[in-house]
Amino acid sequence: MATTTTTNTYGANNPYIPTKGVESKHKSIYGLGWPFVRPKNRVVETEDIKISNESSYVSKEAGVALIKNNVKQLLSTTTGERLMLPDFGVELEKYLFEPADETTFSMIKEEVSAALDTYFDTVKIIALRVMSPIGQNSILIELTLQVLDESYDMFDIEVKVG
Repeated sequence: MATTTTTNTYGANNPYIPTKGVESKHKSIYGLGWPFVRPKNRVVETEDIKISNESSYVSKEAGVALIKNNVKQLLSTTTGERLMLPDFGVELEKYLFEPADETTFSMIKEEVSAALDTYFDTVKIIALRVMSPIGQNSILIELTLQVLDESYDMFDIEVKVG
């Protein structure tokens, strides 16, 4: 019994073969924006993103806007203040009545750097400045961060404590 090795092809080959769409290597991360509730059918534009709240009352942020919001929350939260995350936050209030000298500022920089390394592995600190405005009992922290994804966006954040 002999087997045939010929193949019959009927029709023409399709030159438009559908291919899978291009996808990013990194999934977009979304979070809640502030304020939590925005009116429906309102378009909010910032320098980073454009948000259209046509289908939801809850505001949603992504990218640089989300990172800015989360860093401000981290630096404004005292350790032990957040439920379910007792180590979340930085003890910056304890430095409010300390002398405004380089030793105090270097301790603040170490705590801020350690907190960012712990909770934000997607950003890199480019510059970190700590200062105390004259005549005010507060601490001003200025950060320049870089996002470690394919965009490598750089942005500035200011957080005032006290």
